[in-house]
This record gives sequence, C-alpha cells and structure tokens, in this order.
Amino acid sequence: MNTIRQYSWVIKFVGAALLIVLAAYLEFFNGESIVIPFVGAIIVLTSFFRLVPYIKTQSNDLVKTINVVEITIDTILGLTLIIYTIAVGNLEEVFGYILGVYLMLRGSVHFFSISTKDEESDYVLYFYHIAALIIGSYVFFSGNFTPGILIHIILVFSIVTGVYLTYDGYNGYKLYRYEKTDKSEKPIQDAEQELPPRDHVPKKDDKQDEIVS
Repeated sequence: MNTIRQYSWVIKFVGAALLIVLAAYLEFFNGESIVIPFVGAIIVLTSFFRLVPYIKTQSNDLVKTINVVEITIDTILGLTLIIYTIAVGNLEEVFGYILGVYLMLRGSVHFFSISTKDEESDYVLYFYHIAALIIGSYVFFSGNFTPGILIHIILVFSIVTGVYLTYDGYNGYKLYRYEKTDKSEKPIQDAEQELPPRDHVPKKDDKQDEIVS
C-alpha cells in the first residue's frame, strides 16, 4: 500500500491524459455511436451494484419494493441504449427522452424514500437528486437533447477533471522527490554528526600532576 501511495502521482497523470484524449476523440471523431452504449453501461452497472446492498439494508418493504422496481426499469433503459445501438443503429432521436426518464425517476424515488423517514440522505445526495430532477425534466421536455450535446459536456468535465488530476499529480511527484532527497541525504548527515567538529581541540585535564619539590 505504501508503494501505491508513493507512486499514485503516476496513476493521476495517466488518468488525466486518458480522460482528455478520450473526450477529444468523442468530440472530433463522431463519438455519438460510442457515448450512447457508454451511458447505457453506466446505468446498468450502477443499478446492478445498488440492488443487493439496498435489499439487505432497507427494512421498509414499501420503500424497498419501489426502489427495486426503479432499479429494474433503470436496467431496462440501460440495456436498451446498449443493445439497440449495437443491433439496430443510433438512438439519437429518443436518447434525450430515455436519459430524462432515468434522471427524473431516480430523483423522484430518492425523495419519496427519504420522505418516509426510512432512508437517510446527506447534502451531496440531496443536491445531486435535485439536479437529477431539474436536468432530467429539461432533457425530457426539451426534446432536442442529443448525444452530441452530452459529448460537449463530457469534454468540459474531462478537461476540468484532467487539470485537477494533473495538479494533484504534480504535488504528489514533488512530495515523492522530496522524500527521495531526504532519504539519500540522511546517511551523510548521520555520518557528519558522528565526526567531531573540525575546530575541536581536546581539553586538557583540569587536574594536573602535582610537582613535589
């Protein structure tokens, strides 16, 4: 673990480069056909990992049932984005509607769950689901949200995240260099401490031999 922490700056540099390069590829090389199944995969994986822990930790049967139904619908929406794009073609015309339904459904179920007092929330989850309701409503009712617009958002987000990871990686590398320098200089400093000072003059014994006349 110490080695991973020591070289975490490498992972951050690589991650920043991958984010920016992949976002630029989506932006400039017709990434609509890629971003739709990518969003579908995120929805499916999120739903899958939520299912079992939620069932085991939620005691209210009504809240549990509603969330399981929501997770099932989310999975169907995500699989639709993946399978339809691969088997048939692009889903640009209905992509915004599917994404809007997913976001509105997620926000609505979350606030219903916490309204029953059987589900806890925090500031991050609260504002995230508020944003999900607002953005989902806009995406659904505007009717013109396309994968191209999402790609623009991904590009901006990737650049901001890449800059942050680069800055954090730079600080990690600087700390790594300081630690290496301290370790390489420590034996020299220890050796210098063992040597007596150059201007050191041995003291004469205070007690002199007495001369008997």
